Amino acid sequence: MSSVETLGEFYKRTNQIIPSDLLNSSGNSSHFNVQPRCYCNKVTPYNRRDHYKICLTIGDGRLHFANKVIEIDQPALVFSNPSVPYSWESTADNQEGFLCLFNDSFISAELKKGLELTCPLFNPVLDPVCFLNKEQAELVSGYYQQMTDELKSDYEYKFEVIRSLLKLIIHQGIKIQADYNIISQKDLSDRITPMFMELLERQFPVDSPGNPLKIKTASEFASQLNIHVNHLNYVIKSHTGKTTTQMISNRIVDEAKTLLKNTDWDVAEIGYCLGFDYPAHFNNYFKKHTGITPSIFKYNS
Repeated sequence: MSSVETLGEFYKRTNQIIPSDLLNSSGNSSHFNVQPRCYCNKVTPYNRRDHYKICLTIGDGRLHFANKVIEIDQPALVFSNPSVPYSWESTADNQEGFLCLFNDSFISAELKKGLELTCPLFNPVLDPVCFLNKEQAELVSGYYQQMTDELKSDYEYKFEVIRSLLKLIIHQGIKIQADYNIISQKDLSDRITPMFMELLERQFPVDSPGNPLKIKTASEFASQLNIHVNHLNYVIKSHTGKTTTQMISNRIVDEAKTLLKNTDWDVAEIGYCLGFDYPAHFNNYFKKHTGITPSIFKYNS
């Protein structure tokens, strides 16, 4: 999987002018855009993005995401979030609809509140595709057209109006998925394990003592996946035979062994980059899992 695509790189890839708010920002400014899907490439690169996207997809194609492929042959809402790698493959020349994309700075707390578990825009274990009938597609298309009109307007509070329209689109998707029961609990559980593994592996290899691990506990992983830690523990144990904590510990210990043997970093530096604030904590952790101290492993094994 390639590196994370930024908003600026998206505009370059689709041969568009990079908006001035991205050129003049320090990297944390709010950004929102809505446009027709006339920039829809035949095949887009398979990777993660640093932004959110909601597409009203009208046109046949395949959505590749995480470890699955979804055939799309009718109007659909496609929700994309920064946690999940994905790509689009058109299987028909005629591609219509809209897309809107925005970064985390654009999302207000009020917009996100209550949606973390029910919307695939924020919950990476949910199915990202919501199929629409003709009436639903026309309704959602109207919301996109209203967002387009607002974005062009000079109204002082136009982005608040856009956030309201965005929320209507999100809730429309949630309602349709609930009505048709598209998401099965088994399917969700089957996807939690690969999502957890992808999130775990994303932190490795550790390339600098100044870049320590940021997610180290089962609770922290559950928070990133927007699920309860007990459910995460149940799914991981069911699929792997090991607890979430054991999976994390095994990976950290494997990385510790690699760093101890293949770098000239001292033991304290290695412990710090693996998330241990004090050398004694790292020593005790490593010895608990290997039977020897990090120093003995580094210099004598």
